[in-house]
Amino acid sequence: MINLKNVSKTFKLSSGDIDAVKSTTLTIEKGSFVIVSGRSGAGKTTLLNMISGIDAPTSGEISLNGDRISKMSKRQLSKLRRKTIGMVFQSHALMPLLSAFENVELPLRILGLKASERLRRTEEILEILGLKYRMSHRPYELSGGERQRVSVARALVRKPEILIADEPTSQLDSVNTEIVFDQIKQICKSFNTTVVLATHDQRMKKFGNRLYDMSSGKLKSM
Repeated sequence: MINLKNVSKTFKLSSGDIDAVKSTTLTIEKGSFVIVSGRSGAGKTTLLNMISGIDAPTSGEISLNGDRISKMSKRQLSKLRRKTIGMVFQSHALMPLLSAFENVELPLRILGLKASERLRRTEEILEILGLKYRMSHRPYELSGGERQRVSVARALVRKPEILIADEPTSQLDSVNTEIVFDQIKQICKSFNTTVVLATHDQRMKKFGNRLYDMSSGKLKSM
């Protein structure tokens, strides 16, 4: 479960303060598929970064499964992200010299899993995402849709409790966008993963079971 209580984030700049997120209170139950929509600059990325522990709130409290992440050290937050949170970014952020298989396997190596378990999990998630015959290809040999699916596979191969996805299809056409959204939803449903996904694409609201709109730092249920 994810809990936010009166969470705000203010960036102090030489040109003046920017209130990126304003007094947000939110509870997300396990297994929910939450979509936060809104224009660029609305505060979506800042909200997701605070939930994942990348950014600290200026005020308020954030807890994951009862643990207050705003009180955690950098080392504790890093451990939390490795074990609990999978992340998908706007750009696929794949290692260019590694194959699709090696990119997806990398988080399992960091966790210290045995080679046989790494092989099983990596092949399983790549096959689910329709990349069975593209495992040996490097990112430059894949299409944009395939690269983003590899990124999704890398985030989900650990079967995280929470998936944070920030505009995961912003660089894809409408067909590939539908495919990636549908695959994320189906996989996370089977893993009982909680999803918090930010998008500016209003057409993708149909994939969520809880919908929010963000405008000028304010979150509103739809």
